Amino acid sequence: MKTISIAGKEYALSALAEEKKRQVWVEARISFDFYSLAYKEMLIVVLEPKEGFRFSPRQLRLTAERMKTIYNLPIVFLLNNIRYTDRNRLIEQDVYFVVSDKYAFLPNLLIMARDVEPIQSDALSPVAQWLLLAYLQGVVPNNSTADDLVAITPFLYVTLTRAFRLLEGLSLCQIEVDKDKRKHIMFGEDKHSLYGAAQSYMINPVRERIYCDDVVNAEQYRQAGISALSHYSALNPEEMQTIAISAAQWRERQKDDFVGANPYEGKYCVEIWKYEPIPTDSQYVDKLSLALSLQNDHDPRVEKEVKQMIEQIW
Repeated sequence: MKTISIAGKEYALSALAEEKKRQVWVEARISFDFYSLAYKEMLIVVLEPKEGFRFSPRQLRLTAERMKTIYNLPIVFLLNNIRYTDRNRLIEQDVYFVVSDKYAFLPNLLIMARDVEPIQSDALSPVAQWLLLAYLQGVVPNNSTADDLVAITPFLYVTLTRAFRLLEGLSLCQIEVDKDKRKHIMFGEDKHSLYGAAQSYMINPVRERIYCDDVVNAEQYRQAGISALSHYSALNPEEMQTIAISAAQWRERQKDDFVGANPYEGKYCVEIWKYEPIPTDSQYVDKLSLALSLQNDHDPRVEKEVKQMIEQIW
């Protein structure tokens, strides 16, 4: 297992998921090995040049800047035997790096490491909302640890623990620590009351809507919008079919799966969601996320059916 040394302590590196790697340009995927590192609940992306590839300090700075716009995370290069002059140039250009696990230039990274206090906010993050809605609909069990949830959710450990703290900061859960120092997320047993308490913090899961003439393998995506509401209620379906896809899936597949994509009209409406649709036992998005996605649709028929759909959950 590959490790990295920060402040004299060894940390294990995990290979970055393939779907995450596919978010970057082809040359970068060819040139670097990609890793993720959890450091005090802060996620770091670590890039190691592959054998035979050499980069100037300027190239590494430009790569780090571009990578940060994609991942919105600190970028650290794992390098091997760089020259003294290059090391100084990297420092001058504020490029984070570790050399052979012996020398580290991480000036602000240790300061940026997040503490363990609850996070104060006036809205749920996409991951925190996913966890809450998944619990309310029986997908996520109560009293779970972040390790438990890594196996059954699409999220990394560090992302989950941050969501725990946000939910705790909004008084929507409690965090309990067991004898092995593992943190358990504890939701209230009264789901109806918990849903009511969370209402003012919930976000619309839809980031944007795109239209297209055809969708390759449309059946692999969950139906959303009016297509889903007509399944859950007595509302008549529309001719245009609506499907939901996560932002990560959209970046990965848009060129191949969505024919004639445009912002105006088409046979399909593609809702690009801020989080991956919560698993259900059907090809439709979950009811609570669906209701949030339709909150700006003021058609009285839609409002009536959404209200009845929610009431039936409890």
